[in-house]
Amino acid sequence: MRYSLLVITLVIVVTLAGCSGDVYNSPIGAEGGVGWVQWIVEQIARAVVSISEFAGGYYVVGLLVITLVIRIVGWPIYSKSTAMSSNMQLAQPEIQRLQDKYANKKDEASQRAMQQEMMQIYKKYNINPFGCLLPLLQMPIFIAMYQTVRRIPLTTEYDSLNYGFLWFDFKDQPTGQIFEIWKIGENWTFYLFAIIVALTMFFYQKYSMSKPEYLQNKKYQTAQQEQSQKTMKYMMYFMTIMLGTVAFTNLGIAFYWIIGNLFQFLQTYVNRKQAYKKHMASKTL
Repeated sequence: MRYSLLVITLVIVVTLAGCSGDVYNSPIGAEGGVGWVQWIVEQIARAVVSISEFAGGYYVVGLLVITLVIRIVGWPIYSKSTAMSSNMQLAQPEIQRLQDKYANKKDEASQRAMQQEMMQIYKKYNINPFGCLLPLLQMPIFIAMYQTVRRIPLTTEYDSLNYGFLWFDFKDQPTGQIFEIWKIGENWTFYLFAIIVALTMFFYQKYSMSKPEYLQNKKYQTAQQEQSQKTMKYMMYFMTIMLGTVAFTNLGIAFYWIIGNLFQFLQTYVNRKQAYKKHMASKTL
């Protein structure tokens, strides 16, 4: 389950990293892009601008509020996904015993019996085999949000907003590319934000991939699961680098991801506390 979540996140990051088309570098309202995605972009942009104007015209306030609203609205989906991931880990010993039981029974009747017993385990631990698809429901919003943040500063209709924050200007664009190290002095704010994005993503992924003690079933860890864990680590490193690279291109995107990563820390911490309480309560029954 967690492997699926990481794969989906990686797909989003790689997709956005390759999004250098005209629609991502054009004002909101310009032609181009998928119609329904553009409609979502326009609605999010209006919300960001309205909140910014209410807060004295400060763009960073509107961006912060909408980021938190989107994360809060998506919390139930995130909680459901992580709960099923935990349930799958709790069920792993029984699943492994069932697989061992039918390891040498390949006839149709045995395989059918195995499937029936597997469904009983899923029911016992409240596992939905299609639960890993839940995060896909959030993808249109995340992609639309990425577009919105990139394109709001390019829209002359919103020039009245104050894009300044401390000593940063969210309307600035980096000079050259991220790997042009000799331009660090000109792009130091972009490097700073990109590094913070990469660090928050790295430590969040490391925290989310670590299992609480009551979910650690090392006795039933197979070679395939160990290989999957190694693959997840490699993907984590790749995604951290990719996210930092994309964040370098836009301060608004970087700010959005920093807030999102910190919020995910909170989500994971709270969900783990709730899951542990439920686990302890079920043991006392």
